[in-house]
Amino acid sequence: MDHLPEEEKASGGEVIDQVTRDAIRLAHDLLDRFPELVKRHKFLAGGAAISSSLVIIAAVAIAKRMRRGQTAQEAVADITEEELDTPKNDPRQKKNNSD
Repeated sequence: MDHLPEEEKASGGEVIDQVTRDAIRLAHDLLDRFPELVKRHKFLAGGAAISSSLVIIAAVAIAKRMRRGQTAQEAVADITEEELDTPKNDPRQKKNNSD
């Protein structure tokens, strides 16, 4: 018999590691700077939630800057709303794709 209250039971999802947790936290810190952008990307699923694609775009933007030598805080402060709203295409993609 399980004696844990419902709110203390595990969700059944996988436990994330510290690096992943930090990346998600930084992405949310960045998105906190742009409430209108977040508002445009929210969807309803039993309540308001930020689009996971927006969180991923934010995390990738932070990671790119950190790979260039910025600290996490510098990266979060440096990224613009426009950069998150209209991310550039991957430069490795073909420039002229007529298909």
